[in-house]
Amino acid sequence: MSSRIVFEALRLLTPRDVPGIAKARFGGAWDGGYVLLDRIDASAVVMSFGIGPSVAFDMDLAQRGHKILMFDHTIDQLPDVHPNFTWYHQGISGVSAPDEQLFTLAEHMHKLPADAIDPILKIDVEGAEWDALAAISPDQLARFAQVTIEFHTLLQLDDPAFNARAQSALQALNRHFAPVHVHGNNFGEMGFAGGFTVVDTLEVTYARRDRFATVTSATAYPTRHDTPNFDEKPDFLLWFYPFTPGSDALDLA
Repeated sequence: MSSRIVFEALRLLTPRDVPGIAKARFGGAWDGGYVLLDRIDASAVVMSFGIGPSVAFDMDLAQRGHKILMFDHTIDQLPDVHPNFTWYHQGISGVSAPDEQLFTLAEHMHKLPADAIDPILKIDVEGAEWDALAAISPDQLARFAQVTIEFHTLLQLDDPAFNARAQSALQALNRHFAPVHVHGNNFGEMGFAGGFTVVDTLEVTYARRDRFATVTSATAYPTRHDTPNFDEKPDFLLWFYPFTPGSDALDLA
């Protein structure tokens, strides 16, 4: 049973390629950089959850002219400023807790301008992503054109309770999105869950299926767009299921 549920969760992370559209890294090298498809509407608003000590990702997009809505209840001020930044001393969760400055993604989305076209969503919130994503409807998520997210504690995928929560979140994403880029965060660990090699912390970029046509991946990860999060260790080589080229054609008997 453990192998089956881990396989089912990992299958939801199988990357796809997007022919004809280049990728770009925002945020520079090392930790805090994320890869997006480099086809972003010029007026797109970015919702960025989890800021911490770096605004490098946000700054790169702000300098392109994008408005950045930034959310982090764990810091007292932004580490840097830009005229296109709007910061909320608020976090994200599956259930709102106003006394703790925590709100659902659906509630935060009311801050988007009504006429916002194909906004971008970034989430790096140290594990709170699972409940936040499981709580939102796939059709609400489909307002975004791309989503880049850091998933945490994947080595717990052999735990049935965590696996169910993770699959709920991943299924919500996969309804309207396809994973189009993956990168293992080498601040975390690589180990085994249900007999599968698993990276505990994984960065995944999603593209909306009705905006971007995808095909079976022929990409080996990491790519030239990736750098180790921790520069004193080599990057993780994702040469295992579900990241090896052609993984979407595999099944587990």
